[in-house]
Amino acid sequence: MIFDPYSWTKKRISLLVNQVNTIKTDSLKTSPGQIWSIKKLLILDYYISSYVKIMRKQSKFDSWCYVDTHCGTGLIDFEGLDLKDEIFPGSPIIASLRNPEFPFTEYFMSDIDEESIKTLKQRLVNLKPSVGTKSYKPVVRTFEDTVSFVEGKKRFGRGFLIFVDPVGFKEMKWKLMEKLLRIETADIFFTFMTHVITRHRSNVETGNAYKKSMDSFYGNSDWSKYSEGDDLLELYIRQIHRFKKYVFVIPVFQMGQKKLYDIIIATNSNGGRNVINDGSKVMSVATTEMIRDACKVLANKSTEITKWFT
Repeated sequence: MIFDPYSWTKKRISLLVNQVNTIKTDSLKTSPGQIWSIKKLLILDYYISSYVKIMRKQSKFDSWCYVDTHCGTGLIDFEGLDLKDEIFPGSPIIASLRNPEFPFTEYFMSDIDEESIKTLKQRLVNLKPSVGTKSYKPVVRTFEDTVSFVEGKKRFGRGFLIFVDPVGFKEMKWKLMEKLLRIETADIFFTFMTHVITRHRSNVETGNAYKKSMDSFYGNSDWSKYSEGDDLLELYIRQIHRFKKYVFVIPVFQMGQKKLYDIIIATNSNGGRNVINDGSKVMSVATTEMIRDACKVLANKSTEITKWFT
């Protein structure tokens, strides 16, 4: 069967919005987001179903774990009057909604913010008819502690899908990312905040805090040879390639050609490589403008029929 990224994307946005409508007005905390945040959530949603299918067929694996290192509250909201009061499921809810059909053996969700974890726990309870009776048990934990926790879970026959989507980048020390990348059976999603890192780079002066945080992020001073965002991204990719056979990059744009960040997906799996080839097609279809149109129509805030719905 030929994969149709257009139809898949349209269907999944509609379904995901409808699945969280029951908690839309729960008055609990939401995580900050933007309309373009949906793009990385869509690719995660797509990858999960294919990942679980692949793992089920692999006799060498008896368990596979979903790891969300910065899980947040489970819902994102949007700035801007055109989508005021609207929400979309965040990464932990995306993974949980997939559970009835494409379950992981275990789910490890964590965040440093205590209120976010408390909120996520309540939302998973409220969504039980949709997410099933799985024990998710989100916990308060730093990224560093989560890395140590995952390292302790390594064993033969266990795979990992690790979603790393930090709010900032200063805590994303290379020494911690390297530990995750060294897990041979781990597929890793990482939000490389290209715009923020490039701006940070422009503020570097000898010996200042910006230089120290860049050294920590890359684990070396090679970044000092570059000043452009795409060059800094390529350097990071080369470092990842020391540990992962396949590395894919999906750019995410604010509107038009203004790039905000890049989604990096790293895997040693041939199956994972094939999934991302199709996933990249999803991202090429789901432009920020089209996602905004879709959400406005689904929220009854627009009756305009655009090419998205043709």
